[in-house]
Amino acid sequence: MAPAERAAEACQAIDAILCAARGFEQLEPWRQALRDSLEAGLPARPRAQALQRLGLVALLRDGDVAAAGQHLAQALEQLDAADPNELLLRALAGIADSLAGRLVRADVRLSDAELGSRAAGLPAPARCWLEIALALNRLLRGDGAGALELLAGTGDAMSDPGPAELLRLELALYAAALLGCREQVTALSARLALLLFPLRLTLLEAGRHFVLGVAALRQGDALRALVHAEECASAGSRAGAGLAGLLAGLLQAQALADLQRADEARSLLQQLGPDWGRLGLSLLAAMGRFELARLEAQAGELDRARQALATARTLLPLGEPLASPHRGPDSLLELERRLEGGPAPASSAQAHVRIHTLGEFVVEIRGRRLYDRDWKGQRTKSLLLALIHEGGYKVPAERLSDLLWPDSDGDQAQQNLKVALHRLRRLGCAPGEAPVNWIHVRHGQVSLARSLCWVDTQAGCN
Repeated sequence: MAPAERAAEACQAIDAILCAARGFEQLEPWRQALRDSLEAGLPARPRAQALQRLGLVALLRDGDVAAAGQHLAQALEQLDAADPNELLLRALAGIADSLAGRLVRADVRLSDAELGSRAAGLPAPARCWLEIALALNRLLRGDGAGALELLAGTGDAMSDPGPAELLRLELALYAAALLGCREQVTALSARLALLLFPLRLTLLEAGRHFVLGVAALRQGDALRALVHAEECASAGSRAGAGLAGLLAGLLQAQALADLQRADEARSLLQQLGPDWGRLGLSLLAAMGRFELARLEAQAGELDRARQALATARTLLPLGEPLASPHRGPDSLLELERRLEGGPAPASSAQAHVRIHTLGEFVVEIRGRRLYDRDWKGQRTKSLLLALIHEGGYKVPAERLSDLLWPDSDGDQAQQNLKVALHRLRRLGCAPGEAPVNWIHVRHGQVSLARSLCWVDTQAGCN
């Protein structure tokens, strides 16, 4: 069989598998057939078609955005602007660019292509994919309203929808989730399920669970978000689509963080980070580092949080803004304010640790009051009282050890202080749970973490 005929056969087989949205493990021999045909030599248009399929397989089966982007760029080089397939390739390249964190560049290129697509006589599928790519770009930038406006009318009169129409509906669901439109999420999800289930489009079902997980996360239902993330990963695995699992991992980590399962969330993010980076999924890698920064800040490790946030920005192309649409438009600003070392919480309700010293001495951690049996020794309580009495901030460690262990030599007193500080940090922690670092020791000085602690005397309460 001639290389061009072999390539055409492989393209048809790949298209059938991709349209079925499952069975992606069957793609490998056809991918190899395309590689062999390219090495044997193909004319420009068949070469572009082969490279386009290689890009799609790399993206969906492997989650390899870097390889997908290279294949699609090479495919575009084979076509002139008059070729009807050129716009479709631009749309696919825009999707790869967006996932690689090149959101601004993708937006500019896709917007220009969309304007060009309005010319008469251009095929409807190309225009549809351009709208999909533009909508995804807006969603990843947190512009749910803009995406929903672009997708207006999606799902109307869908009697026999194809993958593109179903994906448009899924993106409309994503936009409604980011906007917090609960009724619209419910309606779109039900319509999508009725269309997907009979067709057994497993990859698109994974996408539906992913979006529903995002909706649950935004609504504060972390457990439901976690279940949807697990269902997304499971459906993606059944489809043989690696991209679904890589997306689900981020959502799973976010849900675990909101469930106060910080150690599991941190471990998952550290595990997935290298994979996202290796595959060119820079947007996911940056969002993952942002989640790590949030976790470290919540644990009181502000220096580590600052480092993680700085790393998140370096993972994106120069000039691209850091965003986390799943967390809402103000999430980055809130974290930055916290890391600036601002004042203590405005009210006791906002604090991780609440300390009342006027009248009865009462300490609450995560809303739970500590009783005598919880203090792990009288010295632990005495240490906190001494720290507060000395002002709570930048108290010399030597001063505290002298106050609490005046009869011990210097080294022993310092060791006693270290033990008491360790016990103090672990107050309120369940067995195996990582402590929140609400007591800082730096340069020989001990402080209450301003962003985590509320003390009545320092807040001017009566």
